[in-house]
Amino acid sequence: MNSKELSDILITFKSGSGIPIGDAVAQSSDPYLLALLTPKVDPSPNHPPFPLVYRTSTQRSTRKPEWNETWHLGGMPAEGFELKIKIYDEDKPGDKDDRLGVAEFDLGSLPATADGKPGEVEEHILKIQKRKASRRAYALTYLGAWCHGDFTKQRGRVVSVITISHIRL
Repeated sequence: MNSKELSDILITFKSGSGIPIGDAVAQSSDPYLLALLTPKVDPSPNHPPFPLVYRTSTQRSTRKPEWNETWHLGGMPAEGFELKIKIYDEDKPGDKDDRLGVAEFDLGSLPATADGKPGEVEEHILKIQKRKASRRAYALTYLGAWCHGDFTKQRGRVVSVITISHIRL
């Protein structure tokens, strides 16, 4: 590892909006997030393999989920990380969950802060990429929009808050 300064990172998965339709009859989804975080450099030789994975709870029957769940990561190198958030619609056991899209965030390097003091809190609104979703989900979403005559709410977003605290080891 090149970096001598490691950081604690708090990522809060706050909410979503315009989540694609995963359930045709209900015209809504049961969304959850699967976050994959990959540091730009390995923190140490003893660290588990990357990416690190976090799954939020499932929010039932909504296209505007509120998760407000925090993922605490320690020992992250100052060189930054890549965060990929996969959005899924949870289905019954035995059925495959529908892919609703992917949102990505790349932090080139962690901002400098005083030792042990919380860093700046940054809120990021990430666009959900449609091309990485199932065709069925977007067909249902646009069919629902056409039936209701409302195409303005079809751009999906995920809101996440990132807080960084530096520690010296």
